[in-house]
Amino acid sequence: MPATVRAPATAFEVGTLRGQLQLVAAAGQDIGAGEMRQAVVYYVADQGAAPVRPGRYRIYTHNKQFEPESMVIPLGSTISFPNQDEILHNVFSVTPKSSFDLGIYGEGKSAEYTFKQTGLVLINCNVHHAMQANVLVIDSPYFSSPGDDGGFELKNLPAGTGTLMVWHPRAASEATVQRIPAAGPVVLRLSLTKPRISDHLNKERKPY
Repeated sequence: MPATVRAPATAFEVGTLRGQLQLVAAAGQDIGAGEMRQAVVYYVADQGAAPVRPGRYRIYTHNKQFEPESMVIPLGSTISFPNQDEILHNVFSVTPKSSFDLGIYGEGKSAEYTFKQTGLVLINCNVHHAMQANVLVIDSPYFSSPGDDGGFELKNLPAGTGTLMVWHPRAASEATVQRIPAAGPVVLRLSLTKPRISDHLNKERKPY
């Protein structure tokens, strides 16, 4: 009787990672209402990750603000910037490898940009100094924002090793190596410190 040959497994076992994030204010800073929800927890698996699927997103210019002011997107995604104000806006970024200038446009108009580089992209308006948005571009399908209490959960992570990243637009990123078991969740407590930040420059890299 011939021996039975089994095909190699193509699906990875999966696990869950959940935890609690604490945001700590440095001297001269405070933690505003809803600020915890701007944080992002994401996981980069060493192997077995699901494919990253780019999407289409929107950040509005409204009441001289970007709404939302913080967003995480998969690599290759496109963000449009509709103008909902009765005034002109000029959305731009001088972030290296992700710089763009969408020009000046008025109410009811929109412009868009496709993000082809991972990392943090700082976005401003060249007309209004106070406007700033933070877009985190990641090469991973596993990400979540904590609730107001700091609780978060990442499901369907491939079992094995990988890197857990914690990010907030007003704090330095933290990275830790994690092992995800197929049986039972990993439970963590994490902390980020919100430091003082300096003013940004306009698109000519000069003070407003």
